[in-house]
Amino acid sequence: MSGGVRILIATLVSALFLLIYDIFVIRPKVEKQKQLVKQSEHIHQESTEKEKRFLQEHESLSGADIFITPGSVTFFPLIDDNFVKVIFSWGIMEKVELKNFKLKVDSNDNFYYDKPFKFSLFRSDGTEIVPTKFEVSNDAIIFFSEPLSFVVSYSKVSKYVFDLDIRLFGDFIDVVPIFYLRKSKEDNSEIVAFTPNMKNVKDLKVGNIVDFFGENSRYFSFLVMPSCKVYFSASKESFSSFSCDRIISKGLAELKFRFFTGPKIDEELEVFDKKAKDIASFGFLHPISKFIVVSLEFINSFVGNLGFSIIILSLLVRLIFTPLNIISLKSMKKLKDIQPQIEKIKEKYKDDKERASREIFELYRREKINPFSGCLPMLIQIPIFIALYQALLNSIDLRHAPFVLWIKDLSSPETLFTLKIGGWAFEFHLLPVLMGATFLVQQLISPQTSDDLAFKISFNYIMPIMFIFILWSAPAGLHLYWITMNILSILHQFIFIKK
Repeated sequence: MSGGVRILIATLVSALFLLIYDIFVIRPKVEKQKQLVKQSEHIHQESTEKEKRFLQEHESLSGADIFITPGSVTFFPLIDDNFVKVIFSWGIMEKVELKNFKLKVDSNDNFYYDKPFKFSLFRSDGTEIVPTKFEVSNDAIIFFSEPLSFVVSYSKVSKYVFDLDIRLFGDFIDVVPIFYLRKSKEDNSEIVAFTPNMKNVKDLKVGNIVDFFGENSRYFSFLVMPSCKVYFSASKESFSSFSCDRIISKGLAELKFRFFTGPKIDEELEVFDKKAKDIASFGFLHPISKFIVVSLEFINSFVGNLGFSIIILSLLVRLIFTPLNIISLKSMKKLKDIQPQIEKIKEKYKDDKERASREIFELYRREKINPFSGCLPMLIQIPIFIALYQALLNSIDLRHAPFVLWIKDLSSPETLFTLKIGGWAFEFHLLPVLMGATFLVQQLISPQTSDDLAFKISFNYIMPIMFIFILWSAPAGLHLYWITMNILSILHQFIFIKK
């Protein structure tokens, strides 16, 4: 048999083998994969429709209806250590207490969240699964219901981060998880979700996928990150709801949660999730605010009183900006000295405003005066002032920090006394008045750059009074900083005038 014939026979045999392999192996596999894809799409579609139906059926429920503990289940101390105490019943975080943080400055009660979170598992017929009995075993709680059983266990990850593991047992598991987040009574709190950036739930659309969600307030956060794919479902006045993909399994299924519940500390938030650090941002001046907080903590480690630490920080800031302040005072003094010449120019060209402006700027050039240099130190210090305001308003490290006498909390307005007339109450704050008074003295002794009476009245008198009203309810620490800066400026001007 020739070589060409052998090659032809081998080719035909190989082709026949490939045809048989394709018919009996490849095609069945492809058909099976197509069938699995169709089944998966059908299950997902069915799951989505069920989730919508569940949410519609429970849309009219209020927070009081949802956050009710089943009568057959009692409370369990899920976690109780030096930092957090979590009381748990089936599906509900009954109470999450943050130790070492007072609720109010004049109260010994710890800060806590009341029923902040609940997860519900719904059967395929739309009914919620509620266990009928339970057992406690080591670090786990076993809940029994028909036809499923649940083992709930937890593990601490860090001071304020812990994991909750829910294992579902049953012959056939078919459930839809729904999560509810309850808004606390704090005035400044809001329910947020990361999608992936942090957004208020009011800005979300139904069906938006979220990485994690929770409640954010000035100093504390309660965050939840389920292991499943989470969708935003609805938002109401007292709570928001989120849904999860349908869970279908035989014998065993698992649902995990990671929780952050505590003060907004960068290191702890990063343990929960790296993106969670955004929740502790001080705003657009975050780097400056963070530097101020770190500086105050460093000074306070030696001084032991945050009020005196703010005074020392003011001294350091004033010292750093002393060269600019000297330039500003010299410029203002020069402007005062050439006021007679400016008035002559204005009088000479009173009918030609454009010519008068040119002549005045020419005078500034000859005398080497920058008319804006007097404002430069104030303009540069405005970002520091705003950053300090943000730090005092939002930093957990500065919360409830006392100073002296009646000033018990530098992060809040101080109240010297309260005047009550009938049902009306007026809280008198002394520090804003002292701030306005020192600001007034500073303005009066500064070199006057204009002889215009209206300008003098508005700049010297109206502006300090206006600032008193604007900053009446600002944190006491901010007033302390400004008062110190004003006093230092007054002393500096007296020294400069004597020279």
